Amino acid sequence: MNTFVPLEKLEETNLHDFYEVWLTTSETWPQDPHTSQRECIWRMERDLTDDVEIDDPFFQNLPRLWLLVDDLNDAQAVETVERALTQRLGELAVKGEFHPDEKQKVPCGDKRTDLRS
Repeated sequence: MNTFVPLEKLEETNLHDFYEVWLTTSETWPQDPHTSQRECIWRMERDLTDDVEIDDPFFQNLPRLWLLVDDLNDAQAVETVERALTQRLGELAVKGEFHPDEKQKVPCGDKRTDLRS
């Protein structure tokens, strides 16, 4: 699930509904692997358990919030988004990590994992 929200509406957005927040330069299929102008700016903390098997399609279908910037190399624009996002996350007491690694965090190659808050 992909949702675009203008930065002006971020203060009205319930961030509990999203697993990740991404920056992109285009609203046209940002999740397409060929879209290079995108970056995961934040990922929600989740508890991993070993009672359910989860495969790659599960991670591809997690709810993502997309915010638009003109240029990912514009440090000032990215910083403006980060400040607004940090403020909103604080208001909602949502915990997560800024600029997370691209790799999925699963223990020791064990593919039987579950993401439950």
